[in-house]
Amino acid sequence: MSMVEPAGSSSPNAMVDRVVLIMNAFKGSRARLGLADVVEATGLPRSSAHRILQQLAGAGWLEREHNGYRLGLGIFELGALVGYRSRITHAARPLLRELSAGRYVAHLAVLDGTDVVYLDKVAGATPARLPSRVGGRVAAHATGVGKAILAHSSNEIVDAYIARGLERYTSTTLTEPGELLAELSRIRTRGAAFDDGEAVPGVSCVAVPIFDRGAVHAAVSVCAAAESLDVQSLQGRVRATAAAIERRLAEARLPAPST
Repeated sequence: MSMVEPAGSSSPNAMVDRVVLIMNAFKGSRARLGLADVVEATGLPRSSAHRILQQLAGAGWLEREHNGYRLGLGIFELGALVGYRSRITHAARPLLRELSAGRYVAHLAVLDGTDVVYLDKVAGATPARLPSRVGGRVAAHATGVGKAILAHSSNEIVDAYIARGLERYTSTTLTEPGELLAELSRIRTRGAAFDDGEAVPGVSCVAVPIFDRGAVHAAVSVCAAAESLDVQSLQGRVRATAAAIERRLAEARLPAPST
């Protein structure tokens, strides 16, 4: 029996709650659910359930069949992305420990919209001065890892990023489009990105992109107090770490040898 739809049910939070209810109905269930099954499992009004099912099908999260709905390729793609990020984190973890060496903060990050998201962090001697955390977000243009990824991203991605505005975080943050574009060009030339206190005052970083199948997918960095980090001498170590992560990703794709 469906519940009465409350007033104001079209608010964003109410809609998210309904989508979660419907998607959770497919957990541990048979592969295909009809409208009546969804209504019974969620308690949603029939009209609401029908409308949301159609919207989810339009987004590719569900597939419409003559006798119901099943999970769509959109969900598979999202799951594959999560799986890939788990694989790259697994590949990078021991190498981040080596890179940190108990002295530096080592990061693994990916670009998500206008932010970098930290997939992993190995703390070194100055974690208190660097408030990054696993799962945390920072504007890409204010970080070494973000600039390393942007430098090797398509013109469309970079142009869209700049069009959203370049917020200032410290006195050294690059906030002019021309400045950022020039810096991205320098990064491509030298193969590494630097963060000169652009996100956190007094903290410097060296970052190098990570490529997989010819495309940039992530970046790795080391960070420390500016006075204790020789960015020039550390470029080689960070490049070697990025190359080792790339090799581990490639090896993970190889089929197991036949016996």
